Order: sequence, then C-alpha cells, then structure tokens
Amino acid sequence: MEEEKVVEKRVSIGRSRLLWILIVAVWLFVILKALVGNFFEKNTSLVSAFSVTNPEEMSATVEVTAEYFGEEIEQKILETIAEKIQLRITEEPQVIETSSRKEMSYMKQAKMAKTDLRVIKLMKEDVQKEYVYAKIELQNSVEAIVTYKRLLEEAMQELACENISTTIQLVGDYVGYLTVDRRNEVTDKILDALGASIVYEHREQDLYTIYAYTASLDNYITVEDRKINVHVAMSQDEENYRTILYLASPILPDTW
Repeated sequence: MEEEKVVEKRVSIGRSRLLWILIVAVWLFVILKALVGNFFEKNTSLVSAFSVTNPEEMSATVEVTAEYFGEEIEQKILETIAEKIQLRITEEPQVIETSSRKEMSYMKQAKMAKTDLRVIKLMKEDVQKEYVYAKIELQNSVEAIVTYKRLLEEAMQELACENISTTIQLVGDYVGYLTVDRRNEVTDKILDALGASIVYEHREQDLYTIYAYTASLDNYITVEDRKINVHVAMSQDEENYRTILYLASPILPDTW
C-alpha cells in the first residue's frame, strides 16, 4: 500500500511537470510567432502598401552603402557580397583609379534584374576612407526586394562594415496625367496601409511630394528633430503620357 502511494505521488509530480512544460512551450511558441510575424510585417509592409495602389508597371530598387574598415582586398569584398546574393562573378571587375580615388566595380545585367557592386577608396591628405556600395534593381517581382535587402545588410555585417545605410525605392506608373485629387487618393491609400503620419507635404501638379513617418518601418532619418521614413512622390512622363509614382524608405535618393 505504501509503495502504491509513492508511485501515485511520483506520477502526480510527473504530470505536473509535464503540464508546466507544455504551458511554457505554448507561451514560447506564441512569443516566437509574434516576434517573427512582427519582423515579417515590418519588412514587407512597404511593398504591400505599394501594391494596393495597383500601378500598371512596377520596379523595385534597394541600395546599401557602408563604411569598411577591414583588411580584405577589394575583389574579396565583392565576392563576399556576390556569394551572399547568389550572384556569379563571371568577368573581371572593372577598376578605375586616380590619385585620390580607386573604384572596383562589378555589374550584372539579367533579363529582369540588374546588380551593381562597388568598393570605393577615397584618399585625401594621407587619410583613406573605404566604402562598399550595392544596388539591385528588379522588374515586376518587387516582393523579392525585401529578401535582397536582408541579404545585402547581412553581407555588410559579415564584412564588419559600419554606418550601414539602406534605401528601398518602388516605382510604378499609370496611363495619363493623374489629377491632384486622384494623386491624393493613391497617396492616402499608401499612408493608411503603412499607418504613417505626414511630416512635410507639397501637393501640387508640378511638385507632388510627401514625407511621412511610420513605426512599422525600422530605418529612418531625422530632419529638424522629426523622423522620416516614408517618401511618396509623383511626376509626369510627358513623352509617354503617363504618371510615375515613387515610394521610398527612408526617402528618395538626392531629394533632401
């Protein structure tokens, strides 16, 4: 009888431990799912917001720039980035060198994608600075730009680069010249999808540009103590009678 009680007690303790293990496992699953879901949402929300506007043609570009302080030679740096994005370097990189600048670059043009990789050394007054630059342009398959963004940033981190700066730019177009009211409709759809608040705006036919901020995107710049990581702009293609839509994060290159 005594032995039976001992066995029952052990079974009870075992069941309690199993129950606690199951509870902990469930909570870990919920937390991990939330974290992964949040990461996925943050990195895809820009593309999703762009897609709701239904442009006829779409393209996407990611640019990553960073400072390099390691000791790898230029070609090794290019090969490291190329390997990360599964790009084969089939030709010798191009080298341009002057007394104050040396640039090694490799460009690859495919049917639906274009890749531009560069290592740039600047020499001034016995001070040398080295930069790594990568740019990928995609036609139509804009969803893949998020994956390339992640891979390029991982490559920069593996190279121990610092001050990594990333820009994503999405471009679409519409037949004809959209009125300001129609442009506002498209822009408001994007901002609503991102949960973005307007920081600066100029909504006129000849100059249509909006800067905004959303917590759903990680990177941002600060202008006059205000965060910006969404840039919507539109222009007219007079040659083809179309309106071009630009959506970038944090902002379009060379616009501030």
